[in-house]
Amino acid sequence: MSIKHKLLTGLIAAVSLLTAAAPTRAAWIYANGGSYYTAKGPSQYWHYVYNEGYCGKYAKWCGPNHFVWTYNSTANFGYTNAAVWRIEPAQQYFSRAYAFIPRRDATANPAFYDIGYAGASTNQSGVNQLAYYDQWAPLAYGKSLYMIASVYLDDNRRGYGSLAKVAFDEIKIEN
Repeated sequence: MSIKHKLLTGLIAAVSLLTAAAPTRAAWIYANGGSYYTAKGPSQYWHYVYNEGYCGKYAKWCGPNHFVWTYNSTANFGYTNAAVWRIEPAQQYFSRAYAFIPRRDATANPAFYDIGYAGASTNQSGVNQLAYYDQWAPLAYGKSLYMIASVYLDDNRRGYGSLAKVAFDEIKIEN
């Protein structure tokens, strides 16, 4: 066996070993429905848009086939409507969180997402929903967080005026 052949064989073996040891990327989709999703607030303020959003338009395998929106609350005392997606079980590694922003009825700038992680920590990020068009928006400013356990969104834009629409659709957790 020539030295070139030995080096090539060793290189192929090393690449195969590294490829086998590399972690695989996985993604979990949490829809705006199901046992892990809780919506709070008066039902008359929730608006449903069917056959739109991630599950309604792009991923017919998941459901429900709609997204919901509500006008932002301009009250200084808190929210009117809110939702929480519980990530169960909490991912046991570093992951990134994303929110799907539908192409319509998503005009909040910013919409504040709170990500619960690492047992008792939270990370809040403001997302300009108007800047996205049927896209995944990174939460926590794209940072990787350990043991993501929940994502929370409400309609209180904390003093920002206007009657913007806050869209609530799918959450994706990706490692």
